[in-house]
Amino acid sequence: MLVFCFLSPLISQSRIEGRIVDKTTSEPLVGVNIFFSKTTLGTTSDENGFFTLSKIPGGQYELIVSMIGYEVERESMIIKAIENLTVNFRLTPQAILMNEINVTAKKDRQWDKNYGTFKRSFLGTGKNGEACRIINEYVLSFSKYGTTFSAKASQPLIIENPELGYKITYILYDFIKEADEVQYSGDIFFEEEVSSSKKQSKQWDKNRQKAYKGSLRHFLKTLANRFELRFDIIDGQMKEKSNWSSISDRRRDPLVKEGFSLLINKKDLFGESLIIPEQYKPLKNDTLVFLGKIDEPLLSFEGRMMVTYLKESPEFTYLLEHDSPSSYQQTSFLLLRADSVYFDKYGRYSEPYMIERQGYLSWEGVGDQLPFDYDIEKK
Repeated sequence: MLVFCFLSPLISQSRIEGRIVDKTTSEPLVGVNIFFSKTTLGTTSDENGFFTLSKIPGGQYELIVSMIGYEVERESMIIKAIENLTVNFRLTPQAILMNEINVTAKKDRQWDKNYGTFKRSFLGTGKNGEACRIINEYVLSFSKYGTTFSAKASQPLIIENPELGYKITYILYDFIKEADEVQYSGDIFFEEEVSSSKKQSKQWDKNRQKAYKGSLRHFLKTLANRFELRFDIIDGQMKEKSNWSSISDRRRDPLVKEGFSLLINKKDLFGESLIIPEQYKPLKNDTLVFLGKIDEPLLSFEGRMMVTYLKESPEFTYLLEHDSPSSYQQTSFLLLRADSVYFDKYGRYSEPYMIERQGYLSWEGVGDQLPFDYDIEKK
């Protein structure tokens, strides 16, 4: 991990520049994609291999360097203040095997069927996901062993999302579908599309706000706000504030204010048992969030948590696909696959598979995702 820590606390933006060359020949590489994963912060290298990324807010990032024909480079960075940073890369050539790429003209019915399965599971079947279009679907290949369906992409997927106004580059590392359970991971870069009118800009803003509300990020940010409202940190220890009892479960409680209702079944440790509503109990005075790193609290709980977002109804497609009482609300279930998981005060969480989502949140796909630098409070 690269850690950059500089003493300029009053200014919150930095700049990174560097040069990218071929590791074998030392020749400069033009057109290399350089971006921070899950953000809109990115650029490409010029004809001499140089690049510049500016106006970078402080925070933790994964810097991705990607070009077809070369291995992907990833660097973890913690940027805490303004500074001109220099980071150079020497990319390792990677052979592209022609049999890894599906030629569109040779696609068969089985490929089309597999592609439909992948697209629905990956992008989602809601309004946003259905509207998405994968421009280079021919780079995908599929395999099935028993009940396990998997997908690979020989190149980054290029996706248009007309509902949210983004062009997406997705470097897919793995995709596995086992019955109704889907897992996938990758690095994603968002480019904001240029709107054709003020009306379209307003519609994109409205759609993005709707995608944010009730999302996992919205929920985690609400928990972070609740943690700050509930506890003082004194000498590295959490101390509950004297007025918390007058706030908890009332209108000033961030969970109530933002429209989240929580119940938990502490005995369901693996999330595999049938969902019996009577087994889910109120949190009472349970602490879900604990002191972690600076601006990065820890989420920790035992059992399966039921999270219901009350300020918005489920999409009609979800109601058609799920015929159960819980489907009439945006009800999700969360399980931790670790003792605790870090997230930041903005609700951003990056560790794949450590928070397992079931229900409504698992139904939403890449077509519903927003970049980490999206800020609903500025909209």
